[in-house]
Amino acid sequence: MKKMISLGEEVYNSDVFDVLFHYEVSRSKRYPAPLSLLQIEMTPAALDENSLSKASAIFTAKINAHIRSVDIVTGKGSRLSILLPTTDEAGARTVCERLLSIFKNKVEGSNNETLSFSLQIGASSHPGGSSLSSEHLLQKSEEALSQTKLKGPHTYILISK
Repeated sequence: MKKMISLGEEVYNSDVFDVLFHYEVSRSKRYPAPLSLLQIEMTPAALDENSLSKASAIFTAKINAHIRSVDIVTGKGSRLSILLPTTDEAGARTVCERLLSIFKNKVEGSNNETLSFSLQIGASSHPGGSSLSSEHLLQKSEEALSQTKLKGPHTYILISK
């Protein structure tokens, strides 16, 4: 299935994401395999309004360049959700740390826009099996995002099982 284009950002729309999310959860329940979910909130900063207006598209393009093709991304505005199939807690931590390191420096867009991004990532991970539910995975990633907001920018918190 091809990613849907939305406002110049290569992400799935929320309806497609929901279908894929529930499919991956049911697959991980039936054939126990780890599953992780990231909730990312970004705050862009730029010197001019034109660069700031392109922040969401630049952010999403940069994210897509640094994740696997099987990872499922949705979002709008300053918030993205990334479902990481067959990714355990250690793999989710690696992805979080990679994303934070990518955005710790200024980012250039395709038209030489220079932006800086402040990230906060809430992540949840589950080893799979019968105790996995989509509600639990979503709730834990939201809880982790709330906790990382208390810690400040450029942080992540991961809650597993």
